[in-house]
Amino acid sequence: MVKNIQFIDLKELLLNIGFVKVPTAGFQQVYQYPLSGTLVILPPYEQQAYVQPVHLAAVHRVLVENGLINSFVLKLLSGKTNGVNLRI
Repeated sequence: MVKNIQFIDLKELLLNIGFVKVPTAGFQQVYQYPLSGTLVILPPYEQQAYVQPVHLAAVHRVLVENGLINSFVLKLLSGKTNGVNLRI
């Protein structure tokens, strides 16, 4: 799994998948997938901050387990395809 991803890139991925940011009274950042109610809750990262691996793993699990993105697509996005070269 990618270890050096900035929050702004993770946020863009979530929004592109269809998540929307949900207002919250706390400092956490909450994103919801409206069709299923799936939630991703993250601490208050600055836009350019690197996301901690534990949070990336949690987001990965939420996306895969809810059928919102598959593991291979995440590997493609991270550039980790185990030597597989794809031409699109």
